[in-house]
Amino acid sequence: MWFLLLGVGLAGELSGTVVELGTGDPLSGALVQIVHPSTVVTAVTGTRGGFRVIVPDTPGVIRVVTSHGGHLPRESNLDWPSSESMRVLMVPVTPPPEIVVEAHRPSDHAVRHVLDRERVEKTPGTFDDPVRLVQALPGVAVTPEYSPTAGVLAVRGAAPAESRVFLDGIEIPYLYHFQNYASVIHSRLLDEVALYPSAFSAEWGDAVGGVAAVTTRRPDPLKVHGGINLNAITTGAYVQAPLERVDDAAVSLSGRRSIADLLDDSNDQFTVWPVFWDYLGRVDLGRGDRTLAVTAVGAGDGYSRYPGDTATFDPLERSEAPDFQFKRAFHGLTTSASIGDEDQLHRATLGLTQDQQDGELANETQSRRERALSLRHRSDLFSTHAVRWAFGGDARLAGVRREANPTRSWTELGAEAPMLAAGIPVEESLVRMSGGLWGSPAIHRGPHVIQTGLRVQADSLSGGWSPEPRLSMVSELADVHRLRLAAGRYSQAPSAEALSPTTGLPELGLSTSDQVAAGLDLMLAGRMELTADLYGSFIYDAVEVDASDAEGLGAVRVRDGRAGGIELVMRTRSRDHYFFSASVVLSQSQRREGDDGPWVPGDYDQPFAFNMVASWDFAPDWNGGVRYRFASGLPYTPLSGTYDGDSDTWRPLPLAENSGRLPNYQKVDLHLERSWTFPTWTLVGYLEAWWVPPGSNAMYLVYSYDYTESESVAGPPFVPLLGMRAEI
Repeated sequence: MWFLLLGVGLAGELSGTVVELGTGDPLSGALVQIVHPSTVVTAVTGTRGGFRVIVPDTPGVIRVVTSHGGHLPRESNLDWPSSESMRVLMVPVTPPPEIVVEAHRPSDHAVRHVLDRERVEKTPGTFDDPVRLVQALPGVAVTPEYSPTAGVLAVRGAAPAESRVFLDGIEIPYLYHFQNYASVIHSRLLDEVALYPSAFSAEWGDAVGGVAAVTTRRPDPLKVHGGINLNAITTGAYVQAPLERVDDAAVSLSGRRSIADLLDDSNDQFTVWPVFWDYLGRVDLGRGDRTLAVTAVGAGDGYSRYPGDTATFDPLERSEAPDFQFKRAFHGLTTSASIGDEDQLHRATLGLTQDQQDGELANETQSRRERALSLRHRSDLFSTHAVRWAFGGDARLAGVRREANPTRSWTELGAEAPMLAAGIPVEESLVRMSGGLWGSPAIHRGPHVIQTGLRVQADSLSGGWSPEPRLSMVSELADVHRLRLAAGRYSQAPSAEALSPTTGLPELGLSTSDQVAAGLDLMLAGRMELTADLYGSFIYDAVEVDASDAEGLGAVRVRDGRAGGIELVMRTRSRDHYFFSASVVLSQSQRREGDDGPWVPGDYDQPFAFNMVASWDFAPDWNGGVRYRFASGLPYTPLSGTYDGDSDTWRPLPLAENSGRLPNYQKVDLHLERSWTFPTWTLVGYLEAWWVPPGSNAMYLVYSYDYTESESVAGPPFVPLLGMRAEI
């Protein structure tokens, strides 16, 4: 039963606040009518939901009527006079069904995927972590859960190192914790996750693959929000609140930590269970045309494991197997500012980041530390209704320190400890300056928007620079259909490891890529969207570092690459009611060494992928969903062995590159949640389950000591998750 906590502060004066049921958010602009036997008094609540009126002191019963847009009206009786303050709880109105057209979001990019909060928070398989849904987008390689490739961002056939991840415009080293357990940013502080898979505008550079841009949410300067989340993988909390003594100022804080290590400290593979944590703090000042935000962010991962799979060890190998310890953490501090009016908008971000990686195996260690200072700027000028000018630039000054003292090559550690895997002692420092300047006018001609662009990219460590023209066009067809075309040239500098005089080739230049994309968006019956995308790319002089190559300088290869495919998507969505989407991707990704070399499958070549997801609010306070994924297994290079008498060890001998392929991967995710609404907070209980059919959860291969036998390492076939989330 809804009721009012009623009263008056002083004789003849009635005061109180009007808030929303379930969140406790103050409601400004609410109309409060006090019907007294001798008069009617009205008031409108202020920015913090408060009101104050003078009521005649005559004893009796008065009627309080409250109304506010988007909420059910409230009416109750009050014995007058009273000596307590009033608190009015208003019930939000359930919105009518609203069909959301995903393809019609405004953008500078002809090809873009955007995840908003409603869609990602109710998608099965995310473990209440929306950023995980990025890997289910069309064009992103489907990788087995818990495998070494879980969490990598391999977009449209490009290698993970050929794509970039940005947080509020500043590059961060990685987006996911160890093996894709969770993203490094608390989901409740996210505003938008955008993926630009290829042929993106001139604003982004130094990437021949894709770009993932994560934007954090600006807190409400008038309301307090917060929450606590607990499940079998992580626990965490967040809060967003106004700063009482500063106008238009608010703060956001979040922190999370894994808890699996508290439940089980080891197993046959991990001697120390994976541990991860992250934090984010943000202070916002101003609003409207002048804003300032300062953000501190960080994340860390650590674990210990055996270099090989213990299932293939004999008793002696198991007793003598060394213990590999891995730790990685990054921290960042950014300052963002924007200023503008109806004719112009200017935004700039300055960031300082540090990424530290450490690996230790018995007496052999490796360490890599990178510190970077980054600056990004963008200006938009709206000269006329038909022309908009956009221009800007970005720069990054980075210093890398690398140290390693291996006595042999540990090829099993290629993904985590590349210097130990290569088996070459390293002690060096590298410094680089990179960045670009760009301009991109957009011309509106009736239903057509044509955007040209030019970016000039340069890098000091490689000594290379590249002019990069870009062009895109979006045409509205019959108001509800759209045609999209885009093409451009892109470049990327080799990594510091590839340019290292110790383990790389300092004479390497920039990789370049020519990319084209075309898309068609169709709206059927006012509610069903059909989208078809074609894409193609050719990469020249792609630089690859094979950490498992024990020959040192041979680990760096320069190859050409090509990729192409078609992505078909069908989706429908009614906001706050249901959504459904299904996608089919047919693609090919190949690499070759030299102009006359044979084309071989790329490491993330995935000829076929299917993804289906559905979510439905089937009853008040209830939501259920299902997701199914099927994809071709990723290719791998089989190994044989050769005996080294000098070291009395067997060394791996690669066979034909990527001539093997893991089994096809498929996975079913189920999601069920129930919410309970209280006067000022909401409690949500959710249950998720992951099921991988037998034979579909192979993660990678491991070999016996002499490489005569191999066995696939399988991930868990069934993982349940029960969690609770409380929010105000």
